[in-house]
Amino acid sequence: MKKTKQFNNLSDKLLKSTMLKPGERVTYRLFGIQKNPMDPSRLAIPASKNVPVIDQIWDEEKQEYIDIAAVKSVDSEGNHTFHEIFFYGNQAGHMTLFGGRAIDQEIHSYLTLCNHNASNPKRDTTKEIVFELVDEGAKAEKESKKRNMKREALNAAADLDPEDVKNFTAALGKDDSRPVAVLRNELEELADTDPVSFLDLIGNKQAVMKATINRGLSKGVIVFNEEQSRFEWPNKEAILTVARATGSDAVDELISFCVSSAKGEKVYQTIQSKAKK
Repeated sequence: MKKTKQFNNLSDKLLKSTMLKPGERVTYRLFGIQKNPMDPSRLAIPASKNVPVIDQIWDEEKQEYIDIAAVKSVDSEGNHTFHEIFFYGNQAGHMTLFGGRAIDQEIHSYLTLCNHNASNPKRDTTKEIVFELVDEGAKAEKESKKRNMKREALNAAADLDPEDVKNFTAALGKDDSRPVAVLRNELEELADTDPVSFLDLIGNKQAVMKATINRGLSKGVIVFNEEQSRFEWPNKEAILTVARATGSDAVDELISFCVSSAKGEKVYQTIQSKAKK
């Protein structure tokens, strides 16, 4: 940061804490980037957003408030020009700076210290948050975990035996009478797009029960009466009345009934027996 009579008269210790090593890279991004409500597959990022280039911070070493600025130059009469600091939508709201570049260093020092940085633990919380520092190490670890989880899910999908493929397909409420290759492909697509849900599915001890009940529903062994919100035998005899729900929520209630009572166990055994036919 350029020191002038008016700006950036910081203690050496504070200024040194903002120095980048040659070749070191830091990335900042606009704070609070969210999905576009009109198109959730995209992010809602403004075309441009500027960072105020003049601020005031507390210097612990000097025990005083110091005016800081992203000073670009100052003439002999003390007139200042400032770096224009913008985050742009066409750069996904990110800004990357490199150590060893004079301008990048000046901007980085200012961004590190100013109160508009959400990552600054000493910021004045009355000031608007504009941006934050991207923790590259944490980001890399998160992405690595995501890749490892996807790899685990895809490997698990490929290793399922045909019976498991049918059971997990039925547990999802899908038709499991189709060719196993088709069913496996659908499970592998789930593993690829949503590995967490897939791993939860195959790790769920009640998945086979859900598969059996879904088969029973598809084959007419049992019926879900939506008007009465209850499961029935084909002769209209009630099995269980559930909370007003549809789809998997109702099935989950029936599963709970089957595993928590002797009557429910007998109901499940009957469904299991008839659904196999």
